[in-house]
Amino acid sequence: MATDRKHPGALREGVRDAIRELVISGELPPGSRLVERQLASRLEVSRVPVREALRLLEREGLAEERPTGGMVVRRLSDDDLETLYEVRTALEDVLCRRLVRTLDDDGLDRLQAVVDATTAAIDAGEVATAVRENARFHELLVAESASRILESVIEPVAGRLRWMLSQHGDVRGMNAEHQAILTALRDRDAEAAIEACRIHLVSSRAESAVRRWTPAGVVGTPGEAARP
Repeated sequence: MATDRKHPGALREGVRDAIRELVISGELPPGSRLVERQLASRLEVSRVPVREALRLLEREGLAEERPTGGMVVRRLSDDDLETLYEVRTALEDVLCRRLVRTLDDDGLDRLQAVVDATTAAIDAGEVATAVRENARFHELLVAESASRILESVIEPVAGRLRWMLSQHGDVRGMNAEHQAILTALRDRDAEAAIEACRIHLVSSRAESAVRRWTPAGVVGTPGEAARP
């Protein structure tokens, strides 16, 4: 990660995005200690932007401060997950109704390109890439809404929603569900799009129920044991 020439704000956000990706990918499961020194070394930055990035992730709900000091990846409770699913359902209903009205052919083609890229990644056995592309589909749905209000409402919970989506272990099934959502949007059928999103939610929920994270050690190199 190039660092020294970056504007401090851009650097902080870049570090936040990098740590968030480690959390969402599951490389840093809940309970993992987020040690500034080790993260700074791993990302080739100073400890200051790491400290600032961790505070941003704390506000997003992906990190929390331990009573004894230091930061860890937050464990999502059953109540947290239930609320996230409720939030996601409500937001996607609004999003689908807007997209049916506003999404143009270029936007539909951009969404189709993500679905096609996911299919290609699955066929090539590149599961990690397929997971990222599946997550990008939802990010692009929000971007294509061209609504600052929707983006501002979703942004504070975006990381947790991305984590939830990444728990879907059946990447091919998830991609097929995305295609169903896209087909409904292309047909300008809001109710069908909402129903496709709800079916997608049910399968995501079932997957996350069996793919809950387990505690891990301190971040450094993958699999490194916890240190005091």
